[in-house]
Amino acid sequence: SVTTSRVDLVWNAATDDVAVTGYRIRRDGAVIGTSPATSFGDSGLAANTTYVYTVSAFDAAGNSGNSATVNFSV
Repeated sequence: SVTTSRVDLVWNAATDDVAVTGYRIRRDGAVIGTSPATSFGDSGLAANTTYVYTVSAFDAAGNSGNSATVNFSV
């Protein structure tokens, strides 16, 4: 969901042969947090602004892969 100051991201679980341990969330290329679950809320955003999000899964071996990017305008 998207409001004028918050974006709630939800994605499908990633699979991996070593077991996914979490997800790294990036906004406009910068890491803004991690989540052990398949959701993340980003608040305090500026109205009338477009943000680009990417989520990357990481596993216990340190491997990671990026999702497609998603643009949100708040």
